[in-house]
Amino acid sequence: MMELDAVRQNLIQMGETTISLFEQALRAVQEPNPDLLAAARELEAQTDQQHQFIHDQCLNLITLQAPVARDARLVTGVLDAIVDLELIGDYSYEIAALSSAMRRRPPTQVLAQVSEAGAKIREALTIAIDSWRNGAHDQGLSVRPKEPAIRAECEVLYEKLSQLTSVPGDAAMYVDLMLVSRHLERILRHAVFVAERAAGAAPANAGTA
Repeated sequence: MMELDAVRQNLIQMGETTISLFEQALRAVQEPNPDLLAAARELEAQTDQQHQFIHDQCLNLITLQAPVARDARLVTGVLDAIVDLELIGDYSYEIAALSSAMRRRPPTQVLAQVSEAGAKIREALTIAIDSWRNGAHDQGLSVRPKEPAIRAECEVLYEKLSQLTSVPGDAAMYVDLMLVSRHLERILRHAVFVAERAAGAAPANAGTA
């Protein structure tokens, strides 16, 4: 059904927009500037528009065409996935906004930890979108096993930052970075959900095309 393929392609495009927004957020942590925040704001608005467009497409398919079971599973999977993608966009923009408001640059070691965790989360999100692109059941299920180790990294970062809040004059910056680390965990969780929606919409025997 051409309409179903169009919906899936639009979801993939939304996923690519979300990845770009997350990348801008990570850049803003490293080198905050107004241009990055403005770009993140535009991408966040774009994800909202894409979400609404795909949502309307799916509702039209459900109400006008009454898709059969497998097609209905894909449509409901898309509806769930776009909610997760929109939330990833919201958290990514919040990271960019928090970073842009910092008055001084965090220590290099802290920035390195954020960058390392962010790179792994970006990889998980990319796999999630590729799972939709490839219709790959196993690929979609491959993200969940990566989650505990990345979440643990975020937790170690959070604890380190909480100890640094006692540094005179820098408490606000470290509190903001604590929020960044929590947002990274949330983005990871939603990336896992996006991947699992792809697995649920794909045939069980589909590999990692």
